[in-house]
Amino acid sequence: MLDAVRYLVAGGISWRAMPSDFPAWGRVYAFFRRWREHGPITEFHDRLRGKVRER
Repeated sequence: MLDAVRYLVAGGISWRAMPSDFPAWGRVYAFFRRWREHGPITEFHDRLRGKVRER
């Protein structure tokens, strides 16, 4: 699921344009929405930013 969300963000595509090798767009979106509501997206971003700054 994380790879699917990363692909979507990197490519700037719409949810419905997800390639068929990923799970159905509705399922990926449901996971993303749940992550966004419960905070892991912010935590992922903060951790990645910290690692980039270290480098």
